[in-house]
Amino acid sequence: MAKIMKQYLKECDLSPCLREIFDRKLVPSTLRQLQKGEILWHEKERHSYCYFIKNGIIKLHVIIKDGREKALFFYTNGSLLGFQNLAENKMTVTTATAITPTTLYAVEFSQLYSFITKHHEYLSALTSYLFHHMATEAQEIVNLSLFNTMERLAGLLVLLADEYPKNEQGEVLIPINNQELAAMVGACRNSVYNALSLFQKKNIITKHRGSLIITDLDRLKSETTKKKG
Repeated sequence: MAKIMKQYLKECDLSPCLREIFDRKLVPSTLRQLQKGEILWHEKERHSYCYFIKNGIIKLHVIIKDGREKALFFYTNGSLLGFQNLAENKMTVTTATAITPTTLYAVEFSQLYSFITKHHEYLSALTSYLFHHMATEAQEIVNLSLFNTMERLAGLLVLLADEYPKNEQGEVLIPINNQELAAMVGACRNSVYNALSLFQKKNIITKHRGSLIITDLDRLKSETTKKKG
């Protein structure tokens, strides 16, 4: 299951702390607009930038031996990414793609690093982020071990519901197709199709070509807590 990185770290919220650097122009940066499907960086590409997402979602993925795509992480509002590629003399091992229209700040890592090492409050926030990232990776192993496709998919859709606006009826349109959802939960497309069909029978969602609508978010959330109960 590819985790959506949401940087809300309880009482130490990374997002506002780092967003302040860019909003106040404390380091030189460039604001970029990506269209859905646009590549931010390619596998085996050298670059010295990292990125802070103002809004949108970026998918970090690789192509495995049989030619299929494997999604690793989905970064959304308030997330910092690109630091994974900055090991000395190493090229990127992933591809980063916008899966929704995305606005982000691009900054040279050397300039960001120089700034945060001189301002401890920002260094503390970045350190918290790195530990959070490691904890999230460990949680993914637990999710794959303990939860079936339906439970993982329900949890994913609940997270995605926070990224898209609700209409007057409280419904949420998720503009992501079955193949993308399958990559995100680490399951085959047929398993995801069957789980979505069951959710539709329960009147929790309605399926459309290339998208779905969450019609009962509260009931969807209950699907993620049944094992705990």
